[in-house]
Amino acid sequence: MNGIDVGKKIRDELRNDCVQIVFISAKREYAMELFSVRPMNFLVKPVSEQAILDNLEQAMALSRLYDSYFEFRFDSENYRVPYGDILYFESSNRMVRIYTKYGEKTLYGKLNEIEKNAPIHFIRIHQSYLINCYYVTYWKADEVEISRQVKLSISRSYQKKVRKVLLQEP
Repeated sequence: MNGIDVGKKIRDELRNDCVQIVFISAKREYAMELFSVRPMNFLVKPVSEQAILDNLEQAMALSRLYDSYFEFRFDSENYRVPYGDILYFESSNRMVRIYTKYGEKTLYGKLNEIEKNAPIHFIRIHQSYLINCYYVTYWKADEVEISRQVKLSISRSYQKKVRKVLLQEP
């Protein structure tokens, strides 16, 4: 069994999106085959010690997303959603819709309040959208794509900040 097969087993058969996978290979052409496995990273040999440490640090940060929860109440019911499962929040009027890997939830609230308490990997891209950067699969100046499913507009006032975060510019 090769690494891609192991990754597919983890994601598809075990249905585990929490495990962070990093592929290491001398062959760059494998990179395109890895999208179905959703790895955290792909490193090309030779790999530096610093690259390994950076990836371990990022994997630990990602695992902390699953240790913290967004908790809310709606229609006399209490909910607890791991931040790691949340793709993005969308607000309209006084309602906030939470889009997760497993479906949608709705609550009364303000996106500004949610943004204040959200982990650092959640960024505001529009007055109506707060996204989880880890699910961005594509972006350009005025648009992001979340998990190859949904395209969301980046408003002009947020474009510089979004570019800085997504490109990790100083």
